[in-house]
Amino acid sequence: MNSRIAIVSDSHGNATALKAVIRDALEQKAAEFWSLGDIGFGGANSKECFELLAQQNTTQFLMGNWEASYNEVLTKKVFNINDLSDVYFVMLAKYEYEHLGSYWNQRLLKLPLTAQKQRYNRIFSLTHNLPTKNYGPALQPTQPQANFDQLTLDPKVDVALYGHTHTPIWRYTQQGQLILNPGSVGEIFFSRTRLMQNRSASYLLLTVTAEGITEVDFRRVPYDGEIELKKAAAQNFPYMELYQKNVQTGKIETHNQPLLKKINEELGYRRVAQEFITSLQSIQVDH
Repeated sequence: MNSRIAIVSDSHGNATALKAVIRDALEQKAAEFWSLGDIGFGGANSKECFELLAQQNTTQFLMGNWEASYNEVLTKKVFNINDLSDVYFVMLAKYEYEHLGSYWNQRLLKLPLTAQKQRYNRIFSLTHNLPTKNYGPALQPTQPQANFDQLTLDPKVDVALYGHTHTPIWRYTQQGQLILNPGSVGEIFFSRTRLMQNRSASYLLLTVTAEGITEVDFRRVPYDGEIELKKAAAQNFPYMELYQKNVQTGKIETHNQPLLKKINEELGYRRVAQEFITSLQSIQVDH
């Protein structure tokens, strides 16, 4: 017998890419899914992404940094109206609040930062980034070894799984524990331009048996990005210009201040974001 597990992360609301990954994983006889976070947000179909995984045998969901930021908008109900990136994210939060519905809004508040799984006698730790910090660049591929060693402070852990970087990674701790990153379903990233030209979705398929981990399969699955963009446009997704560039090229413009300023001014997003935050003041969001 064996346990075949699909590890997915960072679909960022790209349901077309996630559908392709799930289809491929099922064809490869995956019996279980583990989600490392950032399944929603950034793209137009976050709710569909969460529901797609919920329809499978997904035994773990984690809270990525984008889910955490969304929760923060809903609970703290404040933002810096003069920060262009804040306006960008509040506009995304408004879109998601109107689409996710109460079930997912409540469920996202309760997602854990970390998890631990055991299959046969192998112990896996699951995080989005660091165990205590699901954001930041500490675990980018070129960071110091000491950063990666923080993933396995529990000496019982055999394999540390994390997401966030959008780049597939296979490396080890100084104690020999395996570190794996599945890359991104919806926003695969490489620092080398020519590697970025392949926009296929990325995920990881693990096969575990009583003898150990017998297969580590970093898989790339093509999907039709134009289908995703047409769905987003039909749903009046904000910042379509940014999303189109991201899907087609992988380039992320969420901190491009001149471009954000231009879009916010042309479409009145600063005012709309402020109105949304004001409307939240009368809404009680349970922790």
